[in-house]
Amino acid sequence: PRTLKVEGIEQFEGSQVFYRVKDPAKFEGKNIVICGGGDSALDWALNFVGKAESVILLHRREEFRAAPASVAKMKDLCEQYEMQFLVGQVTGTEIKDGKLAEVKVTGADGVTRRLPLDMLLVFFGLSPKLGPIAEWGLDIERKQLKVVDTEKFETNVPGIFAVGDINTYPGKKKLILSGFHEAALAAFGAAPYIFPEKKIHMQYTTTSPKLHKILGVETPVFD
Repeated sequence: PRTLKVEGIEQFEGSQVFYRVKDPAKFEGKNIVICGGGDSALDWALNFVGKAESVILLHRREEFRAAPASVAKMKDLCEQYEMQFLVGQVTGTEIKDGKLAEVKVTGADGVTRRLPLDMLLVFFGLSPKLGPIAEWGLDIERKQLKVVDTEKFETNVPGIFAVGDINTYPGKKKLILSGFHEAALAAFGAAPYIFPEKKIHMQYTTTSPKLHKILGVETPVFD
């Protein structure tokens, strides 16, 4: 996760500062500040309304990257005084008795305000890292693996395939639908490495008795 860049905030990670929600019950009855403007931030803000003591959504601008329906619901809840939305960024903290007591928020007007809180949730998205893959001798372009064969989605290293957001090639579209398409072709491309003597037959979930058995559905009978 992309972390909040505020001095000293890291000491509260896991106790008062969180980048994901593992146990929602932990936040019930608490004063929560949620940072972010995407679906995760909006979804959790809406989820905690009525469960937390208070919910404040903080985003650096008025525009959101979340689903329009979620944004509309959030604004409606703000009008009903069920939660608050503020434009600004966390620029500092206030620590009392070893706990995070307040965050300092600087708004678009340049004024810094203090927000008391119990918990701080931060949803700034993810920062992709290749990890050990970067040492495999693969052709990398801007932290993505270059695909040299879009028929099989094989990389420059034979036997290593890349599908989804990890890869790049001319015309690449970062869509889930594209990822499914790439994965199917990569699976057929990888099959000869795994089963070199086996002929791979195309099967369809609508007509294959074998797939119906695996899926636990009955094979339809047509008159």
